[in-house]
Amino acid sequence: SNPTKAILEDLRGTYGRSATVEDLINHFLQLHKLLSSRKNQEHEDWTPNTIEQEIATIQRAIVEAIGTKWSGSDIHKKFLLRLTDQRARKTCDIFCLNYDTVIEASLEELRLPYTDGFRGAENAYFDPSLYDLIPGNGPYFRVFKLHGSINWIRDADETVRRRPATAVEECRRAVVYPAEQKYVQTQYGVYETLLSHFRGRLREDRPNNKLVVIGYSFSDEHINVAIEDSIRADGSNLTVYAFVGPEEDTEKQKKRFSEMAARCDDRFNVFIGQHAYISSSIEPDEWEEIKKLDLWKFENLVNLMVGGGR
Repeated sequence: SNPTKAILEDLRGTYGRSATVEDLINHFLQLHKLLSSRKNQEHEDWTPNTIEQEIATIQRAIVEAIGTKWSGSDIHKKFLLRLTDQRARKTCDIFCLNYDTVIEASLEELRLPYTDGFRGAENAYFDPSLYDLIPGNGPYFRVFKLHGSINWIRDADETVRRRPATAVEECRRAVVYPAEQKYVQTQYGVYETLLSHFRGRLREDRPNNKLVVIGYSFSDEHINVAIEDSIRADGSNLTVYAFVGPEEDTEKQKKRFSEMAARCDDRFNVFIGQHAYISSSIEPDEWEEIKKLDLWKFENLVNLMVGGGR
């Protein structure tokens, strides 16, 4: 709607970046909470009811924009097969911030076993204990959708469920963002459970523990804090390599990442497109070679992996 577009244009994202749809939803949820606590529950034509309707409209638009086709992709299948080729690693954790289901569909097309934390089929419910059930033989994937998914819904009693994506199109209570966790469904803690697994995995005492980040803009403070705290934790051996695309204001972007790297004793390495490398773990001549590869683009990183790169 026009009022919603006006709000989005007026919003300011963190660190001076442009506001995103998630910033808009956060704004609406905060306004909803504020108005719900007042006797006069109207503000510039917005009420708790109209806010809920607008959020539902945004949710449906996200589902429609992404599409509900259950289909994998060749590049994702190459990526997954490369991970299974590392024989010493029987369990592989994928922490995904995208709403789409391409990872799950690609795993199924490859007939690779996995769990996404939901138990059941047509009307599955979230059961985090599934992440603890690791088969004894062969590769096994655990998929954590930290920002939700287009095939998640909330039913009438507020239970988060996973349904076939085609069925979600008709559902007015789609769950496709984590902000709702703060104000609407905190008692169920789906997102907090997923984030807790993320924190735990980052802090595991594993040799050569590394987190490789592709395509994430570092605009979610919950994710950022989890990463930074894990690097700085006592006894941590976590090193992060983040490949991100350049923003409109690359100088501000470089400053933001430089400050984060300084707090992390240079174990936080950021490659900003072909513009800059933040940290000091690699030599300048190595950076000159790396920046030619454009590794912030997923397909380029996968092609490097498949070609034998580490």
